[in-house]
Amino acid sequence: MRIIFLWVIYPLWRPFYLILLLANTALLATVVVLMSLFDRQGNLVHLVGRFWSLLNLYLSGTRVKLKGRAKIDPKRSYIVMANHQSLFDVWALIGKLPLQIRWIVKKELRKVPLFGFALERMGHIYIDRKHPQRAYQHLQAKAAGLHKETSVVIFPEGTRSPDGRLRDFRLGGATMALTSGVYILPVTVNGGRFALPKGTLALMPGKMEIIIGDPIDPASYEPGQTRELMDTVKTAVAQNLDLTYGALT
Repeated sequence: MRIIFLWVIYPLWRPFYLILLLANTALLATVVVLMSLFDRQGNLVHLVGRFWSLLNLYLSGTRVKLKGRAKIDPKRSYIVMANHQSLFDVWALIGKLPLQIRWIVKKELRKVPLFGFALERMGHIYIDRKHPQRAYQHLQAKAAGLHKETSVVIFPEGTRSPDGRLRDFRLGGATMALTSGVYILPVTVNGGRFALPKGTLALMPGKMEIIIGDPIDPASYEPGQTRELMDTVKTAVAQNLDLTYGALT
């Protein structure tokens, strides 16, 4: 019966889901833009983003659980670094992390009508990945501006992993941590690649988990030890990685 649901009944739901996704994204992006006129710090509009994320995960049939919440100090800022398997990872982190979070996102998203402007109004940080040196300088400038109780999320792999295995971790996040002195929070996300595989819209109802690792103090590293710091982060993410979690069969 489960096979019939997954491969016969659920695919009929996908077109309706995509219509609902487009509709609620346009509506809530408009709400964000209007609210941002009165919310300079972006704290209230973050709640709209959280609602949007959880709504679309719920409509897709994907459920997410969080492990290790006690390791997070809600009054501290973090540079959150997570592995990346699926677009659903973004919604899972926005919806479940008990933090005021801002994202490091690629500049190309700024061109998406309304949505790109809404992201900017929410305080998310655009970088130009085609020009690494410029992106590096931009991250350094933003690092100095991290303020209390606001955290930044980075996918250090730079793109989604199609098979779930960790790719090379880029050094921008480590540079940001060493410049700002802000703790790194290593996070592992499992199951997203089964709920929405890379390069396809063939979403499936699934389950995901977010596992919080022990925070890493960049003060334990010298200014030039970006690679050593990032290797520590990658090890922390890897130790909770489960490539079979959320598999449909």
